[in-house]
Amino acid sequence: MMQFVSSVGILPVQIHYPDVQASIQRLVECMKKNTSLALAAMVFAGATLFSQVAMAAPVDISSTPGAVTLTTGGSLAFGDKFKNNQKSNFFNDLFNFTVGQSSNLDMLLSSVSTSAANGLNLTGFGLYSAGTNALVLNGTQKASGATDSWSLSYANLAAGNYYLKVSGNVVSNTGGTFTANGSLVSAVPEPGTYAMLLAGLGLLGFMARRRQKAG
Repeated sequence: MMQFVSSVGILPVQIHYPDVQASIQRLVECMKKNTSLALAAMVFAGATLFSQVAMAAPVDISSTPGAVTLTTGGSLAFGDKFKNNQKSNFFNDLFNFTVGQSSNLDMLLSSVSTSAANGLNLTGFGLYSAGTNALVLNGTQKASGATDSWSLSYANLAAGNYYLKVSGNVVSNTGGTFTANGSLVSAVPEPGTYAMLLAGLGLLGFMARRRQKAG
């Protein structure tokens, strides 16, 4: 029991402390609960936004640099294949080769899919010096869409180490492939070729002299 003094005398006032304390406690708990819910909502929203950004960011799926297959007769061939569920990811694949002497290089790169909305989008095809990574020649785009194709030709390519770079991105989650075929042929005839030419000229001269004698 508490007493308050007023102009009319002493007024008894009864205050139940347990009730006040309980009300205050409920208010504090309510504030804590609402704060926790707000923080949880903020954390969830942030995590959702982060996951969406992470999923949307393209990923580099370039393959390990490989070697160009050089077969008898100077034929070149290489390619790559990309698995499903790689949509929007990009690649810059490198293919190494060596030129022993001045040679003529001719290449055709292509990727074929069912439509422009599937497969690969080839965005670049270039020839580079392996020693300096300097661009030697950019290829020429021939077609884009369901079929992407590029060509590249270089006459009298000097002896040295080079690589061909194929750039592009995956259009859909169905994956895709690209292949390149061409030739690397010596621009200077081999010594054996010269010998055959000389032998042929000698035979023609011999036959011409016999005809003259016969006439």
